[in-house]
Amino acid sequence: MNLHTKRRLGVLTLALTFAGTVSACGSDDATNASASDVTKVTLSIPPVGDSLPVYQAIDKGYFEDEGLDVELTPAANGATTINALVSGSTDLALVSYPSLITARSSDLPVTIAAPAIAGTEEYAAGLYVLADSDIEEPADMVGKKMATPSLGSVGDIWFRGVLLQEGLAPDDVTYVEIPQANMAAALEAGDVDGIFQTEPTLSATEANLDVRPIGFQEGPQGLFATSDQLMEDKPEVVTAFRAALAKAVSDIEADPRGVVEATMPKHTEMTPEVAAKMRLPEYQVEYDAAGVQEVIDLMVEVGLLEDSFDAGELYQDAG
Repeated sequence: MNLHTKRRLGVLTLALTFAGTVSACGSDDATNASASDVTKVTLSIPPVGDSLPVYQAIDKGYFEDEGLDVELTPAANGATTINALVSGSTDLALVSYPSLITARSSDLPVTIAAPAIAGTEEYAAGLYVLADSDIEEPADMVGKKMATPSLGSVGDIWFRGVLLQEGLAPDDVTYVEIPQANMAAALEAGDVDGIFQTEPTLSATEANLDVRPIGFQEGPQGLFATSDQLMEDKPEVVTAFRAALAKAVSDIEADPRGVVEATMPKHTEMTPEVAAKMRLPEYQVEYDAAGVQEVIDLMVEVGLLEDSFDAGELYQDAG
């Protein structure tokens, strides 16, 4: 069995808000553009590595270059963020693929503004157990409890898929909803037998508790979502947002450690020491339709969706 299953599952446990429009064209002096020429954007992100391209785009002025004035606001959970998008109280948000897929299956008018992150073996998001646990492989979790940041999120959906690949029933494991920050204590106390961890919580857990991985989630995890209404009325906002993020991702690919060490301590409470050790996900610019289709189909297979649909419906060209 390949413990590093290639199931491409969306995650996370993390949610993000973004509000916007783009700079008007035709000014003779872009550097002296009036306030009316700049689109003000509210962007809600969690203070974690998933948000690194946003922080880099702010620091380097990439949003400004694209005519966006970005104001960061605290992140909310997936359901709250989806509702905010639908109501128009926020424009864009970082959510997990399962959150968006569930919303679209319920005919909520939300869509993908830009891809965000994917899990990789190097990122090491996955199922962890105590080092002295008798759990050696996914099948050993049958009859046991697994902590997940939220039910029906990347963590438990991914592991349900792993069990299916093993010929086991996904519901033979009990999934317990626990915030990532509280998972290590629950594992140590024996309240759960395994925990789904992502960065930066994973590094904190490993620093304080002797754990080992059972398997890693790979494939689409998070995306920047927006409303169908904003996409229709202001596609230039989405175009500008994608362009700014693409520049930031290019910087990260060229010097990942340099960018994270310079950026994360500045924008979050993360220490330089943690930033230096933190694993990074794959920051995506291109939409992985095949990977997202696997997430949709798996959610149907494990009973979290009634019907499948074309992943291509979730993403469209802007402008």
